[in-house]
Amino acid sequence: MKHLASFALAAVMAGTASAQYLEIGNRSLSEVENLAAAYGLPSALFNPVSGVQAYRLTYPMPFGEDTISVSGAVFVPTDLAAGCANPVHLYAHGTVFERENTPSFLNYEGELGFLMAGLGFTVLMPDYVGLGTDDLHLHPYVHAASEADAGVFMLDALFDESGMSVGQHDASQIFLSGYSQGGHAAAAIHRKLEAERPQYTVVAAAPGSGPYDISGTQFPWTFADASYSNPAYLAYVALGWQSVYGNLYGDLNEYFLEPYASELPGLFDGMTSGAEINAALPVLTEDFAQPNLLNTLLEPGNPFLEAAQDNDVHDWAPQAPTRLYYCTEDEQVYYENALAAEAAMQAAGAPDVTAINLGAYDHSGCAGQAIFGAALWFSQLATVCELWNVADADAAAGQFAPNPAGDAVRWTRLGSADAWQAYGPSGRKVAEGQGPIIHVTDWPAGVYVVRSGAAAQRLVVSH
Repeated sequence: MKHLASFALAAVMAGTASAQYLEIGNRSLSEVENLAAAYGLPSALFNPVSGVQAYRLTYPMPFGEDTISVSGAVFVPTDLAAGCANPVHLYAHGTVFERENTPSFLNYEGELGFLMAGLGFTVLMPDYVGLGTDDLHLHPYVHAASEADAGVFMLDALFDESGMSVGQHDASQIFLSGYSQGGHAAAAIHRKLEAERPQYTVVAAAPGSGPYDISGTQFPWTFADASYSNPAYLAYVALGWQSVYGNLYGDLNEYFLEPYASELPGLFDGMTSGAEINAALPVLTEDFAQPNLLNTLLEPGNPFLEAAQDNDVHDWAPQAPTRLYYCTEDEQVYYENALAAEAAMQAAGAPDVTAINLGAYDHSGCAGQAIFGAALWFSQLATVCELWNVADADAAAGQFAPNPAGDAVRWTRLGSADAWQAYGPSGRKVAEGQGPIIHVTDWPAGVYVVRSGAAAQRLVVSH
């Protein structure tokens, strides 16, 4: 098994004083393949290369004036070449109301971590403040600063030199995605990483269906119709932001009519589902929101407008290639958010930002295409560890002439049309070519694996 020998020797829970890992599940390669088939992912496109071990990571992060403990899920490939550092895919989850309906408790999106990590990535999924193991805070819904810190400080915990995973993950290969609220969070994390964490290189980002422009797009469109598909979201924003800023209202009945103003806080207890909260609210927005609420909230100087603008994540210039996935029939997060973000980011000088229309799908129908579209795009861009290492290779004599080699070597089993790939001691691919002659002049001295089809042979390079 790759990466986790140190974990296997540890107790079920282990870690530093600041971060702890708890084993929460695993899948063999065949189980990951079966999971992919269950999701209807075509094998021609989605090719897992490894089994996966999952952990719940608890770690510190700043929140307000305090340092608090939060959680998230870590998924690590288990079957790849020893000593090879994995690219890191940080995925931000969508809206949840129940505290344990989160990745580190292996909810729906947590299960997706096995598929993403099966492609050869270390996968991080932060639970966010007030969710997962954090039962001390109300989750500050679509709060950009805490979403960003949850992701960035999870990365810091992963790369902590005192931790158990030093050298197993590649800080120069960071990939970011997320869906729905997670699209908003992924953009916030991306912005903070590029501004404050030069030790991490974001290679690409692919947020999906996120409310990037809350003040100018999401809230105006939410009130444009007589009803909104998820009225619980409106209360989530009001209560969550009030818990952070403290000045949005003196009493919740400034926003909502009775009896809802009195009943709503009790429903956000971390144990009540979004479906239950929606069912407790009337269909028509005017039946539970104060008259003319939108105009009141978006008046210049209103604390709600200031909070909304503070949580907009569209008006900046990402430097890494960024795809903004959206669908035109999205009834929860209006696709105009992606178009507004594309325009604002390009105007700010972003070199490679594209809003991509995935079709006329609703919010749920869009999810799989955006999530797996991002994962497959990242696989095309990343250098992923291979299954082949020196210990696996055949040392049979007579295959290479000469061996050791210093200049050029002939692999006697290859014809002129046969392709080969060479892997260094770390398991990374260092060269590839075609035909029996392999030039090794520029390869550092050492032991390599040269692979062609199912055959893998050891080659010693000595200069």
